[in-house]
Amino acid sequence: MKDNQNFLPGFLLGIAAGAVVTIFLQGEKGQSIIRNAKSGIKDVTEDLKNGIENIDDTLEKWVNKSRSIINELKGKKKTDIYDLDEIFS
Repeated sequence: MKDNQNFLPGFLLGIAAGAVVTIFLQGEKGQSIIRNAKSGIKDVTEDLKNGIENIDDTLEKWVNKSRSIINELKGKKKTDIYDLDEIFS
């Protein structure tokens, strides 16, 4: 029964808060906030798109570098691979 008693005041409070927010957002300051938010979201979206496009290039460079290292190691003798002077120079 207590749950039902709390519903109506909470519902009315939600309606009042929604009305206040709506009135605020329709004003000049609210419109400015909406414009800034849209601009910020657009900037973040563009940054994400650029990052996704650049990740392909980065991964391709890593794969090519790994392949060249593997091919270089395949061409060496086992004794050359463990040459400490070459590793630490």
